[in-house]
Amino acid sequence: MTLSRMSTCMGCSLGSSLNLGSRPTFTEGGRMTQGRRAAQRERMRARLLAAALELFGKYGYDATTIDQIAAKADVARQTVLNHYPHKRDFMRAWGQDRRDQLLRLPEVDGTEPAAEQLRRYFAALAAMNEQERELTGMLRASLRHDEVLVQEKPVPQAVLTAIRRGQARGEFDPGAEPELVAEVLAAIYSDTLSRWLIPAERPFDLAKLLAVKLDLVLRGLVAR
Repeated sequence: MTLSRMSTCMGCSLGSSLNLGSRPTFTEGGRMTQGRRAAQRERMRARLLAAALELFGKYGYDATTIDQIAAKADVARQTVLNHYPHKRDFMRAWGQDRRDQLLRLPEVDGTEPAAEQLRRYFAALAAMNEQERELTGMLRASLRHDEVLVQEKPVPQAVLTAIRRGQARGEFDPGAEPELVAEVLAAIYSDTLSRWLIPAERPFDLAKLLAVKLDLVLRGLVAR
């Protein structure tokens, strides 16, 4: 196999003869307040995650407690639990942040082949791990002992989107199931990363080996 509501709020003044009762009024100020609250919440989540990751790197995931995270972030314990009810939720947020970074990568242009997009994504993932190799290794080792997280194997949305785009453009086999292809690529990435993290020293160039493996999938094994 080859892989080559929005809802519009319109302020309508209804006549009293319709007797529809009072309706909530969404003012510009109200929307701004909601926006500020959302931004404040995201800032707090980022602050807590940064504190947790620093402690994980210093003491290890298993040894770090919610109380320590609260103290590090200078907030109440309940504040931490309001945003991250379980310690494993920090792991989820860390992984999601990495996947979101792929979505934030700028597109070269609208005509970039899907295969090149996937190559850029793999290269970006390799760079992230190069920058945080010790933390990545520690968190992945801890993850293996968490039965809940072990069962969760989310696929980066950016990868899935690139595969579907390639199929729509005729670059990839339209008969291939996009989700399964994305799972294969995710498995290749995860296995390669695990082997790269095991030794104390980097045993091989992560970016280069990921690129080679990706090209094997993109080209396929059937001779043409």
